[in-house]
Amino acid sequence: MIAARTAQAVLAARIFTSLKANLDPSLAGKILTEAIQADAMAAGQAFAGQAPDGPNLKHFATVLERWREDNALVIEDVELSDDTLNFVVTNCAYARVYAEISLEPELGFMLSCARDEPFAHGYSPCLDMQRSETIMQGRPCCRFTFTWRK
Repeated sequence: MIAARTAQAVLAARIFTSLKANLDPSLAGKILTEAIQADAMAAGQAFAGQAPDGPNLKHFATVLERWREDNALVIEDVELSDDTLNFVVTNCAYARVYAEISLEPELGFMLSCARDEPFAHGYSPCLDMQRSETIMQGRPCCRFTFTWRK
């Protein structure tokens, strides 16, 4: 997934640059963010479709294995209860690779971090996400809490 996201990032950077040259930069960011979030929501819906017993938090938690593929994310301190999934991302290959290709941090956040909450909402309207900080924004880790509302 990291290789595909890197290729997408290069294209998205070109699109974002073109949008900013022709539109107000805040509008350019809004347009790109909306498109990325719509894609993430569709991905969440597709993942929900794979849940044998329908969407639920236990099945949603299995996405962590996919997010760990190719060492894209180092995920620690995973805690899963009936209605809450907590974990900490301590290493993010996306942040590292985006920095290596000189991607603006704002764009890196839009391409990766801004996908998380719409992915969760696409998976189920019962799923809420909170994240207090991100590596992409210069913090030491990303702390996630997903809560299943019944």
